[in-house]
Amino acid sequence: MFGTVTVVDNEITEGHELGTSVLGRAQGLLHGSSSDGSSHTVALTAAFHGGEHDHEILDTVSFLGSSDSHPISHIAIVGGTGKYENAKGYATIETLPHEDQHTTDGLETITHSLLSYS
Repeated sequence: MFGTVTVVDNEITEGHELGTSVLGRAQGLLHGSSSDGSSHTVALTAAFHGGEHDHEILDTVSFLGSSDSHPISHIAIVGGTGKYENAKGYATIETLPHEDQHTTDGLETITHSLLSYS
């Protein structure tokens, strides 16, 4: 919906199946930026855990862009910290087909992201 702001704080997992290892968290905002609901402005940081304690954040990647209603869209990688320091490039966001939804807990749509950065 146009003007709606959604706050995101979701787990990043190794795979889309239930029980897969948690690698970190995706935190940020999605903003309904078109009157017909077909696109959202995305401002998101992926924080990857590690170290001696699983809650310790070691590396981050930050994203900014517009995601549309197509099954696959792209957003910009605008920076990062740790091993992703000064990252730039793009991320592909893919919403998994409905038939894969049985592998979720039923609360969220699953997305699959592929990062290409330089």
